Parts: sequence; structure tokens; C-alpha cells
Amino acid sequence: MASFSNFKGENEKYTFEDLYNILLCLRAPDGCPWDRVQTHYSLIKPMIEEAYEAVDAIKRDDTANMVEELGDVLLQVIFHSIIGAEEGRFTFEDVADRCARKMVSRHSHVFGDVVANDASSALENWEKMKKKEHSNQDLSGALSDIPKSFPSLLKAGKVAKKLRQYGAETPEITVDPQDEEKAKLCKAGKELFNITKRLEAEGVNAEEALSFYADEIIRKEAEKNEA
Repeated sequence: MASFSNFKGENEKYTFEDLYNILLCLRAPDGCPWDRVQTHYSLIKPMIEEAYEAVDAIKRDDTANMVEELGDVLLQVIFHSIIGAEEGRFTFEDVADRCARKMVSRHSHVFGDVVANDASSALENWEKMKKKEHSNQDLSGALSDIPKSFPSLLKAGKVAKKLRQYGAETPEITVDPQDEEKAKLCKAGKELFNITKRLEAEGVNAEEALSFYADEIIRKEAEKNEA
């Protein structure tokens, strides 16, 4: 059983520790019935939604919503960490440790003797250190590491980047021509992938580009209605 008594007044601020303890209380046997039954899998949808809502707040430069939505993302991290600890698999300290070690390792231009005088060279060094960590990984392994749940254009961009980094050509994909539905998907997919591959080589994120253009269409139509 967990308990929480460190309630704050309007002019006081809760701390990270307070938030963690509140989640512990919600997961306790006498806590919230909904929170108690959540699992890593059941929290996938909230994790994705909260991340998108945080991105939307950032794009709108909405300070109040940024504070709220980033808090919701943090809540998801804590939630998963507590479930991991309950299952004896990992703790929040493990999560923080892994992240900190990655930051130190991949920022050898800050914590080591590598020189990076601008953002471009810093990113280049990050990629170099990342590749060094996976020095024994072949292209197949690198492609397998790309999350299957990524949005399609984002996934295609990641695949294109790996092909470029390993100096590989796009393999020819064929399907049974008698299967008209798959044939249509394959043809359209090839066209979209080739566009995404070209954009990736030019340093353009296809997912962001299409989202930007769609938003501009929405904005233009809204202006027409306001006129």
C-alpha cells in the first residue's frame, strides 16, 4: 500500500519525486481502479497520443499547453518505469542511467576530445558514435531496428537513410501480378518510397514536408472562409 500526503498549495510546486509517488499511490491496491490494471501494452495508445499532442503544442508555440503536454509525456515514462519495477524488469533509475550513458557516449565532442564547432559537425559526430556502438551490425540488422509502428513516411525515410549509409541500392520488390490489390500497393509504394528516398538524400523529412503542405491547404481554406 502506498500513501501520499505531501499536498501543495497554489503557490507551491510539486517535484518529480512527488509525481512519482503520486503514480505509486495510483498503482497501489487501494489506488485507482483504472491505473492499477494498465500494462505496457495498454499504454501504447496514450504514449503515442501524448507525444503528438506535445508536438502540436510546440509547433503552436503554446507555452501553457507545452507545460501540460510535456508533463503528460513525462507521466507516461514514469508509468512504464513503475510497471517495469513491479515486474522486476527495470526501474526508472535504469532508464535514466541508460539515457545518460548514451548522451555521454555520443557527445564525445563535449565530454571527450573530439571537436565540433557547429550543429552539423555535432550531428555528424553523434551518427559516427552511434555507428561505432553498432559496429558489428549489418544492413539487415540496422533495418530490423526501425520501429514497425513508425508512420509510413517516417519509416520510409529511416529505411532510405540506412540504405544510403550502407551504400546499398533499393531492392526490387515484386508481387504476384494476378493479385491486383497488392500490385497497386506495390506500384504506389515504390513511387512514394523513391520520392522519400530523394528527399532524405537532400536532408528533407518527407513526413514533415507532407504535414506542412497539408496544414497550409487547411490554412488557406480557412482564410477563404474568413474573407
